[in-house]
Amino acid sequence: MTRIVVLGGRGWFGAAAAEWLRRDGIRPLVASRRPGADLVIDAEDPASIRAALGERDVVIDAAGPFQRRSTALVESCMTLGCDVVDLSDSLDYAQRLHQLGPGIENAGIRVLTSCSSVSAVSAALVRLTGVKEPVRLSAVLAPATKNTSTAATAQSLLSSLERPIRVRRGGALLERRAFSEVLRFSFPSPVGSVRGRLGESPDGLLLPLVWPTLRDVDFWIATRRPVLDALLAAAASHRSVLRVVRVMQSVGRKVTKYFGARSGGFGIDVEDASGAHAATGFVHPAHSYIVAVAPAVLAARDIAAGRFRGRGLIPPDRHVDPQELVAWLERAGVRPFGLD
Repeated sequence: MTRIVVLGGRGWFGAAAAEWLRRDGIRPLVASRRPGADLVIDAEDPASIRAALGERDVVIDAAGPFQRRSTALVESCMTLGCDVVDLSDSLDYAQRLHQLGPGIENAGIRVLTSCSSVSAVSAALVRLTGVKEPVRLSAVLAPATKNTSTAATAQSLLSSLERPIRVRRGGALLERRAFSEVLRFSFPSPVGSVRGRLGESPDGLLLPLVWPTLRDVDFWIATRRPVLDALLAAAASHRSVLRVVRVMQSVGRKVTKYFGARSGGFGIDVEDASGAHAATGFVHPAHSYIVAVAPAVLAARDIAAGRFRGRGLIPPDRHVDPQELVAWLERAGVRPFGLD
């Protein structure tokens, strides 16, 4: 029988993926490095991966931060015959998997990387806008930080402050400093108008592989807390500030849990060569993180049921059917906007 294994299933996003699989009538196996889970798996230890997984397993990989991950899991699954659906938000990780593409194809498995808000939801939203040849895409994340301020998300964010980030400008990946630029984006209520700060995502690599016309691709984070934005911008510019932020991150997470935003959303602004553009996305008053796990839940469910077509390294626009994604999220209480 095909099993769905949620690696990192005791973390925030892994637990959410497991919960929504259960709501769909599927019993996943929860895997963690720590004893007490259904399976004990260390994503960086091939021996533990081989001992726990078997042929035809479908692994939802939520063991972040992916900025610090190797490709040990995927390489092991290439040997075992397992499919992998990950929630990676890392451009570096996407590049490493892209280099494994021929081997993944030869192994006959499926790997869906960045099957999350970036890049699967970004790609689905482009399809839903009907823009055939986009030239520019900006993705904006306004996280519900009361929920998602975890050790893994904090480490992911801090990793973008340690070095120059990369965004696609003029058809090439160029270096920029994190939080150094600002983009205004309007979500509907309860999120409203936000000021996003420049971040890094795998969209800049993965989406132009689907739409070669894309010349500019960037990603923006809207904390909706000006003091926090200023602190993170200073940390990206000054090592001394970054060291202080690192030391204080556990305290900062607790403060964010108390004072952070409850509502959240994810949206894109896409433009074609004529200058016409469309803005669309999703919002929720309290549980917008559902958007991040929805593509992986749907993809893993379809793979396990034998409904998923294609093998190899799957492009993000083929991770999930856009209309099915919208319908599933609406049933979960997430509201789309800009799709009329």
